[in-house]
Amino acid sequence: MIEWLRRADPDRPFLVFHGRSWTYGETVLEVEARITRLARLIQPSLEPESVFDLLAGLSGGGATVVGPQPETTTAGDSTLVVFTSGSTGPPKGVRLSLFNLQAAASASADHLGHGRDDVWLLAMPLHHVGGISILVRQAYTGGSVTLLPRFDPDEVAEAMKGRVTMVSVVPTMLSRLLDRGPFSGLRAVLVGGGTIPSGLLERAVDSGLPVLPTYGMTETFGQVATLRPDAPLAYEAHPLPGVEVRVESDGRIALRSPQISPGYLGEPDRPDSWFVTNDIGELGDDGAVRVMGRADTMVVTGGENVSPERVEAVVRQHLDVNDAVVVGVSDPEWGQMLVCLHEGGPEDLGDWVAQQLPGFMVPKRWVRVDALPRTSLGKPDREAAARLVE
Repeated sequence: MIEWLRRADPDRPFLVFHGRSWTYGETVLEVEARITRLARLIQPSLEPESVFDLLAGLSGGGATVVGPQPETTTAGDSTLVVFTSGSTGPPKGVRLSLFNLQAAASASADHLGHGRDDVWLLAMPLHHVGGISILVRQAYTGGSVTLLPRFDPDEVAEAMKGRVTMVSVVPTMLSRLLDRGPFSGLRAVLVGGGTIPSGLLERAVDSGLPVLPTYGMTETFGQVATLRPDAPLAYEAHPLPGVEVRVESDGRIALRSPQISPGYLGEPDRPDSWFVTNDIGELGDDGAVRVMGRADTMVVTGGENVSPERVEAVVRQHLDVNDAVVVGVSDPEWGQMLVCLHEGGPEDLGDWVAQQLPGFMVPKRWVRVDALPRTSLGKPDREAAARLVE
């Protein structure tokens, strides 16, 4: 990793934080000073020190573990171990090699056309691939990073109106930014990490944001598919160079790419070159992938399969609803009963939702809350929501 930093112009800025700038040359010195003394378990925050520690870990040989203390640190020839978000189950340590990281950075640059003149805004957690991958992409291409200590809508919006050209957000972040526009000068705003509510992308375009739906996960070190910048606006994403996509007979998306992790911490390498995800999706005629929901969140109620994501997308269309999450809870009559927790809107949205969905998809309980339980990335936490309802 440090070789990527050394090959860039040493006088070019790499990291900008609250008005202070570190050039590539200064970053190399910071990283070199940390390589020999850095502990391999990193609990990063959005601060320059964490950035340099993380880069040193990736440059110093051995595996850098980001996040919780694992039961086992046997990571083979991995460069990086990142834990999944745990929004639908226990977090798992994903082993990633330097080859995976380089393949992901190269594919992103080829697909989006970003390079040394681009400035990518980083306001996503550094214990998640959404944040780490920005650092890796920019180090690989020689670009710059503007770092913010947290996601604050006002601070992010102000930065987006400055020298920033690239931004990565989840749908909740994007929604909170739109009333702080209009925006101009940005080349791409990647939107991923969850289901994108209907109408959100159109609102973003009206605010001057060149939004691109993107699809990826920890196991792929971020994006494996992103809407092409020259494509018409759509709620789908085109595979990056080197990424193959197919849909299994059960509807799950399968991927093959050099950027995909060989396996999980404490487990042997994956025997098949195809990685079968838990995402349900479909492929368009042009090869674009549209994610419909998650297989591991499917609720069986009254003998019918219901995708919570589909119900949530409808609930979010209500003008007074800020966000929603749908879960299934045990019920003696239905097997699982659909329950919707929602921010804003009337107490019961059943009649409104029934006008747009079949009856078996309409939640039977409605719980209005001041704030949904969320993961560190800002996505609704299904596990926590289910516990709250129970």
